[in-house]
Amino acid sequence: MIRKAAVAGKFYDSDPGKLRATVDVYLKPGPAPAGRLAGILAPHAGYPYSGACAGKAFAALKDLSFDTLVIMATGHTMGLRRGALLSQGSFATPLGEVRIDADFCAELLKESKLFEENVRAHAGEHAVEVQLPFLQALKGDKVKIVPLLFNSDDDKLLEDAGRAVGRAMAGRKALFCVSSDLSHYPPGNIAEISDNSVLLALRQAMRNSSPGYFGLANRLLLSKTAGLMDTTACGQAPMTAGAAAALELGCNDFELLQYTHSGKVSGDDSQVVGYGAGYYTAASPKPGGALELSGEMKKELLALARSSIAVALKTGKTPQEPLHTRPEFNQPAAVFVTLTLDGDLRGCIGSLDPRGTLVDMVAAYAGAAALEDTRFAPVTEAELLKLKIEISVLSPLERVKSADAVKKDVHGVYVKSGRRSGTYLPQVWVHFKKKEEFLTSLCEDKSGLSGGAWRDGSAELYTYTVTAFTEK
Repeated sequence: MIRKAAVAGKFYDSDPGKLRATVDVYLKPGPAPAGRLAGILAPHAGYPYSGACAGKAFAALKDLSFDTLVIMATGHTMGLRRGALLSQGSFATPLGEVRIDADFCAELLKESKLFEENVRAHAGEHAVEVQLPFLQALKGDKVKIVPLLFNSDDDKLLEDAGRAVGRAMAGRKALFCVSSDLSHYPPGNIAEISDNSVLLALRQAMRNSSPGYFGLANRLLLSKTAGLMDTTACGQAPMTAGAAAALELGCNDFELLQYTHSGKVSGDDSQVVGYGAGYYTAASPKPGGALELSGEMKKELLALARSSIAVALKTGKTPQEPLHTRPEFNQPAAVFVTLTLDGDLRGCIGSLDPRGTLVDMVAAYAGAAALEDTRFAPVTEAELLKLKIEISVLSPLERVKSADAVKKDVHGVYVKSGRRSGTYLPQVWVHFKKKEEFLTSLCEDKSGLSGGAWRDGSAELYTYTVTAFTEK
């Protein structure tokens, strides 16, 4: 079976000579990957708009030796519950034919809950096809492809499918390409905020080994921009699966190579489409998973917390924050806000899970710490000026087998047994001399468990770290 070119003459030139000349111009290398490369992110729009961006990503593959390129792409033409494969034959472009790696596809199709043969999904789809001339210009007909489409919103399925792709790649000379554009049709200024937030979320998902984080980030962003754009990333599904594949292959980072949008080409910023290119890599040493916040950002968040308390005291609630110009503030975040008065605790409320964006959680939990901590009477307006505010931004929880993994003065600890649970932030270590005392108090005094639950295996133990900052 030869899958004929569906968008030649539309997304790219149908004349072989002109197409090859165009692609050669676009294949200009940018900065090389800093770590071992497992795959690339490349946009899939018409070449005049996104070709130069895609070409930079593909240029990094020029000197690499590989036999198979797995192209995880957006399925635009029909809804897909699973990954859709075209498992045999070849794809044709004006530059020739690219063979499908039938053995690789057959291995994936054994996972019938994750993948299916779906010829119809590929029939008029452009997201795989537009990547092929770049591959052909680099490698001729020496590299086979695995054409794979996703558009499910099931984060668990996408992670499982991506992990399966990673397992199938292991032991082969294979790389992957995630074919995805970003926001669709917002004004240019909104696109830049949303797109850079999405690309940062992809990096955070890799660094925290959490593909589901990326899906959550997109859902939160879309809730803030629903009236302005159709989607935050048309390839959210393959981007999630690509992150899972990279993690399965031992990678831990996403390196952004280039960002642009269609308005920068057309000059029309009224309705644009965003494009990003980058590398899925294994960085050494492993990058930290904590969200990087500058001193100025911390000051802004503390000011937001204080103003949110003031609003809560007057209205009884804190309003949801709009899309923020800082991509860091639009990331999903687990946050605790702690209030002290003359050195004594006056309120502390937060969440161990990222239930909203960083600014939403800071605003909400600041108001809640002031009014809803049942251990204290509500904060008064007279007290507000004297309050000192501390914000703790948490890393994802990590299940540990025993207390041996708990590091004094470093880790916060969460214990859980049945319906009972509790946590101490790392700041609480200051009240205890020994790890045993810290954990016993956490179980007995905070969580309503027996004091030895952390030791006898009756409670689950989780650790996390925090980025904490306080008003001066």
